[in-house]
Amino acid sequence: MMLDRILQAVHGHLGVLTAAALLHPALLLRAGKPLGRRNVWSVALSTAFAVSAWASGAWIYAGYRALVKRPLFLASERAGLLFETKEHLAVLVVGFAAGACVAALLAPREAAGLRRTAAVAYAAAALVCLIVSALGTWVTAIRGF
Repeated sequence: MMLDRILQAVHGHLGVLTAAALLHPALLLRAGKPLGRRNVWSVALSTAFAVSAWASGAWIYAGYRALVKRPLFLASERAGLLFETKEHLAVLVVGFAAGACVAALLAPREAAGLRRTAAVAYAAAALVCLIVSALGTWVTAIRGF
């Protein structure tokens, strides 16, 4: 049980940090300029951060389902439903980030518009990630491990 709480806390912190990390490539790509080597690393690592936050949630989900889901719904049906919504929005974050990463890294040098579109996708991922983090924090305040 203590390990579950630690993993839940790590997952929550990763989520909040991911929201911040996804803003960097959004700002970096908004001008549409070709990426240098450092910028390629920034784009790739921020996306990897989003995937790791999602994966940490997937990793603890079995314990959540067994120990927390039913008591959460009994404590507050709204919190239970918002947690389910949070899960779906988290997949959206990963989708936005992965799509933006592919677009930014594979865009030809002359495709400034594609990099600007990737910037918008990263900004959307950051915004949705912030919502996911807020929902996760609120739900955990109702009932966690």
